[in-house]
Amino acid sequence: MKQGLGWRALEHAQAGLPVLAAGVLAAFTWWLVQSSPHEQGGVRVSAPASAPDFILNQAQVARFDADGRLAAVVDGQVMRHYADQDRLQIDQLVLSARGPQGEGLHATALRGEANREAEQVTLEGGARVLAQPAPDAAAGQGLRRNPARFEGDSLLVDTRQRVVSSDRPVTLTQGANVVHAQSLRHDDATGLTELKGRVQGRYDLASRP
Repeated sequence: MKQGLGWRALEHAQAGLPVLAAGVLAAFTWWLVQSSPHEQGGVRVSAPASAPDFILNQAQVARFDADGRLAAVVDGQVMRHYADQDRLQIDQLVLSARGPQGEGLHATALRGEANREAEQVTLEGGARVLAQPAPDAAAGQGLRRNPARFEGDSLLVDTRQRVVSSDRPVTLTQGANVVHAQSLRHDDATGLTELKGRVQGRYDLASRP
C-alpha cells in the first residue's frame, strides 16, 4: 500500500462530508419525529439506553486539526450511534490519519468503536495498523524510518496524540523482522515503541536501511 494513494483517497473523503452531514441530519430528524409525543396524548416511550438512536450505512466521520486540515477519517460499512455514551459502533472499520509531517496511520478491523470526533478509535477483530513514515523522512529513530505493521485482536488508536496501544498480545512486523509481545505502546510522534510482557521473535537492527 502506498501512502500517497491512501492519503489522496482520504482527502477525497473530505469532499463527501456534506453528504455525511446531510445523512446525519436526516437520521436525526427521523429520530426526532419518531420520538416526539403524538397528539392523541400517548406517552412517548424512549428507546432503551442499549439501543442505537440512529444507524448509518457506508458512513464517514472526520476530524480536522486546528488549522482546518483533514487529520483523520473513519469509514464504516455500518455505524450505530449510542446516545448514552455518545459513541459510534462500527462494522468493517477503516481508519486513516496523518501527522503534521505527512507520516500516516492506516488501520482496519472487523469492528470497532469511536467517539464522534474520531479521536479515540478502538479496533476489534483482526485489527491491523500500518505506521508509515513521512514521505521525505531520510533519518529518524524508532520505527519512523520504515513502515511498520501492528496486528492483534484489539488495538487502540489515539488519532490526536498518534499513539497505538494494546494490553493484549500483539505482533510487530517491519521488513523481515517479526516480534511478538504481550502488550504494546507505539508513539508515532517520536517513533518509539514499547513492547512489554513476554517478548519473543527476531528484530535485527543491522538489517534496517
